[in-house]
Amino acid sequence: MASTFLHLLLRDPELQRVVAIVEALLLFASFATYIVFVSVYTGREFHERRSVQATLVGVMGSLLVLAPLNSLGVTDLLWTDLVLVTDPFPYVVIEHGVGLVVILTVLLGLIGYTWFVLTNYLLATGTGSGTQVLLILLGGLSIGVAELLGQAGLLPADGLHHATFGALPYVVFSTFGLFRFDLLDVLPVARNAVVEHLTDPVLVLDGDRRLVDYNAAALDTWPALPEKKGAPFAAAFPSLADRIDLPAGGKAGTTDRITLARGGTEHHYSVTTTPITRGRSGAVGWYAILFRDVTDLEQSRWQLQKQNERLDQVATTISHDLRNPITVASGQTEALALELEEWDVTPEHRDRAEGRITSTQGSLDRMEDIVEDILTLAREGKTVDETGAVDLEETARDAWANVDTDGATLTVADDRTLQADRSKLLTIFENLVRNSVDHGSDDMTVEVGVTTDGFYVADNGPGIPDEHADDVFEYGYTTSGDGTGLGLSIVRTMAESHGWTVTLDGEYDQGTRFVFGNVDTAVTDGR
Repeated sequence: MASTFLHLLLRDPELQRVVAIVEALLLFASFATYIVFVSVYTGREFHERRSVQATLVGVMGSLLVLAPLNSLGVTDLLWTDLVLVTDPFPYVVIEHGVGLVVILTVLLGLIGYTWFVLTNYLLATGTGSGTQVLLILLGGLSIGVAELLGQAGLLPADGLHHATFGALPYVVFSTFGLFRFDLLDVLPVARNAVVEHLTDPVLVLDGDRRLVDYNAAALDTWPALPEKKGAPFAAAFPSLADRIDLPAGGKAGTTDRITLARGGTEHHYSVTTTPITRGRSGAVGWYAILFRDVTDLEQSRWQLQKQNERLDQVATTISHDLRNPITVASGQTEALALELEEWDVTPEHRDRAEGRITSTQGSLDRMEDIVEDILTLAREGKTVDETGAVDLEETARDAWANVDTDGATLTVADDRTLQADRSKLLTIFENLVRNSVDHGSDDMTVEVGVTTDGFYVADNGPGIPDEHADDVFEYGYTTSGDGTGLGLSIVRTMAESHGWTVTLDGEYDQGTRFVFGNVDTAVTDGR
């Protein structure tokens, strides 16, 4: 605009010719800038396409290269002549060359596409931002219309670039939209930055709690949304309005999960309501309500609940259907042993019968141990729902007291308060202590200590052979004929039910060391 006024104010024809050339170059540059602005504002980002970038670079590059050459008379592709006109006032008319016509045609094609994108954006955007986008569209049209009318001879000063005068309404429209209607605020931000790429339903409410915008996922959930646009939220969605609180103070609020029908099936949602603050005033005006689909999470929770119920059923079955026959068989074996004492049999047959009775009783005792361990897995293998502060040393010493440790010694190197289920942690220690004592010597030492993210249990026993290191936590693994092979499986299950990890320290060469990680802890003491 300044170059046009300078063009008209100058009286030196040569200077006017120079300014006319600069004015034309700036006009084309403003067209390119407008194209990029609309691309960014609407969020379509079409200026990032290689074809558009190549076109804009080609246009501006051609102008910058050909303009000096045309001025030196090397070519006449941009203009064939610069004609000085004196009526109604002195100004210079650029006689367009073939190259300038081509460049202008290409730019007008891009601007036409830009207006197409902007118009679609206007139609797709809610009522709250329609005024802003309409102002941008009218502003851009004013530049193009002024230039076309001027070139058609319908405006005074035939041949002068009238696009500059069309820029005046553009500035007015844009300024009014920017400061009066928050051109760069609220709905464009809500839609382009948040709504457009979400697969979860989103509703946007204005300051009067009216529904002003929504995304495609919301339309899929509520097909009648177009009819409710502009209506108060409480009237459009009375059941939702009763359950959703619109938070104050600019902080997001989360509503308990709700269930909605979508696509013929039920979906579970966690609702988050976020106030949208206006940039300059900071006042809370609009709200974006996000319905985050947590159906998969709810299904996983339901499956976990069913799994826990099945574990309860297994525990009940084991407790009644297996324990009872074992108890009966054990009682019958004891009765048989008593009756054997009264039978008149040879010493050789008596010894043989007593040996078989003893073997049978031992097998029944082992079956009882296996049932007990399986019950422990079934009952205690559920995911921990509630934890409390549990003292590491106190729990370890209580477990030690519950196990027949003979002459073994317990050492607690460090103490720590864990967030855990005390019953399950006690089971972990009992099984590890029993495992160490059963496989160690009379002077066995068991040590409990802390790590950076958990704790460890170590002993100075013979250790576990490298070839068995990958199998120690598997069901049924045992190196003893009397063992059930479930002790370390129970340890792993108890740990994983807390979300912990448990590993066998392969670098520990003084015995066996089990390390528990990912444990929520708080140091209370250090020794």
